[in-house]
Amino acid sequence: MLPLSDMGVEESSNIKAVLFDLDGTFVNNDELKGVAYSSLELIRERGLKAIAVTGRPAGWCDLIARWWPIDAVVGENGAFFFYKNKNKIIRKTFYDLEVQPINRTRLNLLFDKLLLSFPNIKVASDQSFRQWDLAIDIAEETKLSKKEILDIVNFAEHGGACTAISNIHVNIWFGDYNKEQMSLKVLEELGLNSKNIIYIGDSPNDSPMFECFESTVGVKSVMNYEGLIDTYPKYITKEDEGYGFVELIKFLISTR
Repeated sequence: MLPLSDMGVEESSNIKAVLFDLDGTFVNNDELKGVAYSSLELIRERGLKAIAVTGRPAGWCDLIARWWPIDAVVGENGAFFFYKNKNKIIRKTFYDLEVQPINRTRLNLLFDKLLLSFPNIKVASDQSFRQWDLAIDIAEETKLSKKEILDIVNFAEHGGACTAISNIHVNIWFGDYNKEQMSLKVLEELGLNSKNIIYIGDSPNDSPMFECFESTVGVKSVMNYEGLIDTYPKYITKEDEGYGFVELIKFLISTR
């Protein structure tokens, strides 16, 4: 990974949209800093698009799409995206809604099996707001070891599910989608070219995005995931979490 300062003016000036993860990238330790949120206004003032890409639930994403100064939000690791058009929230899902109750039943059965092997695990506190996935808390309100996390992932994948590890949750779902695939659909919907975006993230569930796009950035803590992350970003910030996000935005503005 290269320091962010190594990004050239040509690459920076080519960026038309900023795609960003939330927890550990935009949000600091469960607290959204004003300096990070206000940077979204700076993005908009410079004519750039802003798209949140997160593992957080549909209930949260509906609010984000409705009230935040962004152009779209991808949620539950690619299950859907929401955006606002003339004060109306447009909701698009990877699968038809008829599939949702089927998948939910399968996830409930899988969780029952997980509990038998890992009796101390807990679902994430935001699980009740989710539509398409199961989130196991690994670092938000409980703490699991790296071995426990990998054992849960292996168990779920052996049961035919897909998984993604964030800095706080193990997300589990049935389906072929991920952050990358749904982000590409968003870009198409908004008339954006995938070669003109930059993505910033922090953890293993950002790996598909780091692999997909040419311009990618990790906040400082991305270095903590050795052995868990498949593809690292091209650049890395000096600062961590939301301060790393602000560092990127300031850099993009200063090099234009």
